[in-house]
Amino acid sequence: MNLNPIHYFIKRYHSPNLKADELKRMLNLWFPFLVNRIKILNISEDFSEMKVRLKHSFWNRNPYKTVWGGSITSAMDPFYPIMMKQIMLRKDIRTDFFSKAINVEFIRKVNTNIFFQFKITEIEIIDAGELLLKDGKYDGWHEVNGMAPGGNTCVKGKIQVYLKKNP
Repeated sequence: MNLNPIHYFIKRYHSPNLKADELKRMLNLWFPFLVNRIKILNISEDFSEMKVRLKHSFWNRNPYKTVWGGSITSAMDPFYPIMMKQIMLRKDIRTDFFSKAINVEFIRKVNTNIFFQFKITEIEIIDAGELLLKDGKYDGWHEVNGMAPGGNTCVKGKIQVYLKKNP
């Protein structure tokens, strides 16, 4: 009997039975997120919404005492592909997935925590599923805003999600 936790996590990560709380726990323990102070606060049970916090700290602060742009980009980059992958798995469509491109617009300096609310609509899910079944791939853009605790938008991001259907 092999009790290697890494094998267990990888197997669960690619399972259509993965629960939102399991994914949240896995991602919050992932080393790059720990170092960048990225924390998943909430994932909806159907994986269509995710709330993420990027904590302003010594580890991700530049000499001007604002958050590094790379940390902000890291907090936006992986979540739409992960959400889409899991949604498609639940529809019995296995995919390879990644962020193909990311465009970031920095609106104001970030010297506090920043929150991101990722949402995928039902229309986007239907379109992605149809394209995967028809063409074997999906290539779509999704938008997210980074908000300061007071509600001010500090960052706007567009993430291009690429999914390729596995045979």
